[in-house]
Amino acid sequence: MQPFPSGAHEAVLKRIRDIPSLPDVVNKILAVISQPNTPASEIARLISYDPGLTSKVLRMVNSAAYGFQRQISSIQHGIMILGFNNVRGLVLSASIFKLFEGHAHPGGLNHKQFWEHSLGTAVAARLIAKTLRVPEADDIFSAAMLHDIGKVVLDVYFKQQYENVLQTARSQQMPLHGNPFYQLEQAQMGMNHTGIGSYLAAKWKLPLTITEVIQYHHQPQLAENCPALVHLVALANELAVLQYEKGGVYEREHFSESLLEYFNLGDEDLQEFLTLLEDDMHSAHDLLNSISSK
Repeated sequence: MQPFPSGAHEAVLKRIRDIPSLPDVVNKILAVISQPNTPASEIARLISYDPGLTSKVLRMVNSAAYGFQRQISSIQHGIMILGFNNVRGLVLSASIFKLFEGHAHPGGLNHKQFWEHSLGTAVAARLIAKTLRVPEADDIFSAAMLHDIGKVVLDVYFKQQYENVLQTARSQQMPLHGNPFYQLEQAQMGMNHTGIGSYLAAKWKLPLTITEVIQYHHQPQLAENCPALVHLVALANELAVLQYEKGGVYEREHFSESLLEYFNLGDEDLQEFLTLLEDDMHSAHDLLNSISSK
């Protein structure tokens, strides 16, 4: 399936090229984090150049999600507590949040709810990965947080077309985070958030693990490089929708059987995930505040 409408490929790519690049300091931080044996002091030095990122890292490590009794005031100490992968997720998410901040418009995507779902999926994915000891989970927070980033791009850069898609979905009371909505995007626009998102990930030179999650989380069977991670985020997406948008009431039919078979999960496993995810709701709210704070 072509990610863009026939005959409109160049026009679409031009709009994507108009999207700002990630700030230089962010690219430097991501490059350093990806190198083996990088000391926390070097990452702390780079982050300290950006007061906004510094405050976000400290706010995150001092949030209820980590539950420390005393205040952490050292950026290097905060990085060591969070771990490099969580820091990468925070830096990426906070920077991308800032790029699209202020672009919400009436009739368009609710950006607050979008980021709440994204973070809910990230929290659920981290929970599932820890419980199931899934390999390839180093980028789990970043990948899950950014899995739907193409929706924001469509909302901001294809405003009227995407408003029409959202209007159709709302009139049909269709959730915005499942396969039916993904198919609706393709039917009405000739493209969808996974295609747009994966092109953007390539523009930003994001790791292959994150790019593949963005591209295939609605078709995890097509993932070639990190299938376990893509299946995990796809399942976390469904879990987050059930917990955050449907009150956490367990419904077996809500989950894709192919995902449950992939991880060999039964009803008791899913209900346990929901219980644990409910316990994480307050900490997830704190994490979102740390990402979106000025």
